[in-house]
Amino acid sequence: MQTDSPALDAWYYDGLSSRRQPVRLGVNGGRLLLDGPDGGRDIPAAGVRVSEPHGSAPRTLRFAGGHAYCEVRQGAELDALLAALGQRDSIAVRLQSRWHWVFASLISVGLILAAGYFWGLPWGAQRIAPHVPITAMRTLSNGALAQLDKYLLKPSALPEDRRRKLQDGFREIVAANPALFASYGEHLALDFRAAPKIGPNAFALPGGQIILFDELVALEIGDAEILAILCHELGHLDKRHSIRMLIQSSVVAAVAAAWFGDVSYAISAVSAMLLNSSYSRDMEREADDYAADLLRRRGESPALLASALEKLEAAHTIRYAEKDRDEDDKEEDHADWFSSHPDTGERARRLRKSP
Repeated sequence: MQTDSPALDAWYYDGLSSRRQPVRLGVNGGRLLLDGPDGGRDIPAAGVRVSEPHGSAPRTLRFAGGHAYCEVRQGAELDALLAALGQRDSIAVRLQSRWHWVFASLISVGLILAAGYFWGLPWGAQRIAPHVPITAMRTLSNGALAQLDKYLLKPSALPEDRRRKLQDGFREIVAANPALFASYGEHLALDFRAAPKIGPNAFALPGGQIILFDELVALEIGDAEILAILCHELGHLDKRHSIRMLIQSSVVAAVAAAWFGDVSYAISAVSAMLLNSSYSRDMEREADDYAADLLRRRGESPALLASALEKLEAAHTIRYAEKDRDEDDKEEDHADWFSSHPDTGERARRLRKSP
């Protein structure tokens, strides 16, 4: 067999049975020649498809117009035969064989994923959140609150007149700014709970409910400061922060479920998010600025919120300093309201400088 490249041994399969035959392969005039016991074949280069290399496993040459193929051991002889045929591995295959390109690709993928998580995902959530119906969020919020009531929260023990006074102050703020909260409508409400396992706190549910804990009201803190905290929570609602965080966590959960084969439940995710107060620092500053604007509209100083935040931090510091915890208790530290917030001193200084 006269060939343009060194001939090499291969195994031939006709695609109709499991029987294999030894053949010799070569190239002549840009055509693949097969020489075996049953005769020879002459195949144009365009009719030959070569499999990608996988470690040291033999490569497969498949032929157009049938199921027949050959298995050929990798090596310099095969490379020479493919070159004579004008066959060349794709760029992706060639890059896979170079470790520095593989390493660079892994680094690039890591950077792309990190950029998507830290910038792309928040950007997308910020644009999607305003279009999420509040009624849908209300259903989810009710489920999350029911779960919290079952495991962590208790009915409020505040006197009725105390709750009514705070409700009146809250309604006054909302009524004075109807355009800001129009999207929530009747869903915007203030509710009360006791939370002995969590301590002084307040949080906003994405459906429009703001939950105020008895432990916060019990601090040496005035009603004006409590209303300043509620203004901060209204900022989280109007800016759709909890909805944005929910969208982000849902995307991450969906990716994790697809990757690891696990399933995450949205209500559990909302509950964990609320208890951890896991807003970003930018979101917290945005809610602070929002509260400062509401307070100025009421003719009050943003320093009220600064004072309230300082008292809240002091109360949490004392709470955890005095608590004699075992290892299980230490695992609950993540419920600290200030764990993911910007530095309170920085926030207070910023609010007091606010015009």
